[in-house]
Amino acid sequence: MNLCASRTGLCATALALFVAFAVGCDGQGEDERGRTCPGGAGRNLSGRTVDGVELWQKKLRCVNLEGSQLTGSVSEANLSRGNLFGARLAEVSLESVDLRDADLRRARLTAGTLAEVDMRGADLGEAAFDKSMLTNVSFAGARLRSATLRAASLTNVDFSHADLRDVDLSEAELSGSTLRGARLDGADLSGASWENVVCPDGTKSVGTRACGGHHLTPAS
Repeated sequence: MNLCASRTGLCATALALFVAFAVGCDGQGEDERGRTCPGGAGRNLSGRTVDGVELWQKKLRCVNLEGSQLTGSVSEANLSRGNLFGARLAEVSLESVDLRDADLRRARLTAGTLAEVDMRGADLGEAAFDKSMLTNVSFAGARLRSATLRAASLTNVDFSHADLRDVDLSEAELSGSTLRGARLDGADLSGASWENVVCPDGTKSVGTRACGGHHLTPAS
């Protein structure tokens, strides 16, 4: 106690560093790990290579696929609320897959094929869909901040009320899709093509005329 009393500044600094380190570690853990369902995760398939056949027609709500690599194709699977943080799904085919409210942050779905996939309410921050083909996919209410969809083909894709801030849609092809109510602040739309797309303000692009200017601002 006398030592601390005589070196108050040193002790206070040491204590502050200890607290900062403890809090920093916890915070980093939360940022670097995916979210699990309340009450715990479902089946644990994290950190491994998973053949799509293992997931076919399976009900795996809350499945843990964090950091896993998926191969092949997945059809008619329920992976809602699953943890796919940092998962690698490059060139994977997803058909009729339920990924509602899933954690897909930093997931890699490049050059993939997605059809009839439900990602409503999912978190896809920094996820990558570059050069993927998406048909009848719903991102309604999803969070895609800083995601990349460069040169992606987006047909009948629902982005209504999604968070698309800082998203990269350069060279993407949008057809029959909706951005109604979506936030596109800071989005890169360079080279994107548009065909019959509902703009964030609810108006519709005519022919291949892009949504632009005030049409990119959601209606109040």
